[in-house]
Amino acid sequence: MTTPPAMTTPIESRLLEDSIKRVWNEHDDARRLAAMREIYHPDAVIFEPSRAVTGHQAISDVVRDVLRDMPPGFTFRVVGPTLGHHGVATTRWEGGPADTVIVSGVDVVRVKDELLIEHYFYFDPQA
Repeated sequence: MTTPPAMTTPIESRLLEDSIKRVWNEHDDARRLAAMREIYHPDAVIFEPSRAVTGHQAISDVVRDVLRDMPPGFTFRVVGPTLGHHGVATTRWEGGPADTVIVSGVDVVRVKDELLIEHYFYFDPQA
């Protein structure tokens, strides 16, 4: 029996997880924008069910507004696995304070020039 070769984490998977951890959980505008420059393409677009938003500042403003509307202690958490290949990745996530889940869903991203260029959000229906 042969052992499969060791696999490295694809860049699209790493970028997706980094975006959730370093952008979508960052309350400080300057730190969030600095992280975005490392993760998101300058022409990046996020796609929510009701709108599309383009560019670092506009996306940062969306993140700021989302976090401002959440209860104290709220964080987004990857509950994966995060899967990616050929420039596309997806993961499952949830958000809430501590062990509480108040929102959950799936993200899908596409990479261009080793940065996220498209980020799609799919939200689970709320009970």
